[in-house]
Amino acid sequence: MPTGPGHRRRLAVAAGVLYAALASLSRPLTGAAAVAVAVPAVIVLVRACRRRPPAPGDGGRGRVRRTALGWGTLVLLAGVVELAALARQPAYNVASPEYPTISLLLDPVTEGGPLRFVAWCCWLGLGWAVARRWPRGH
Repeated sequence: MPTGPGHRRRLAVAAGVLYAALASLSRPLTGAAAVAVAVPAVIVLVRACRRRPPAPGDGGRGRVRRTALGWGTLVLLAGVVELAALARQPAYNVASPEYPTISLLLDPVTEGGPLRFVAWCCWLGLGWAVARRWPRGH
């Protein structure tokens, strides 16, 4: 059986496409859909929260890049807006048109069928790119 970075990458892409295909079959605003979103999100968060080893001669402080700070701020702000909109819904599975969540805004595109699968592939690909780019801890 072949091994190496190219083989692992092909396996990861195949697993991601299979996961996207299965996840795209879940009905929105159900427990299955929430779990389907949570699993890859937790994997990326765990990967992102690993500590990066301090750079040599840095005194152990480590430096946060300005771009990371900017993107982190943007993601935090989007998360706060999303949570506020989610909190204003009458129920978990009943969206509020006055305070729409990101998923409600994307609903016309991702409601079902091939576009939902493509959206899942894009979301998983973005998460994979972020996880790969994030510094590894030891």
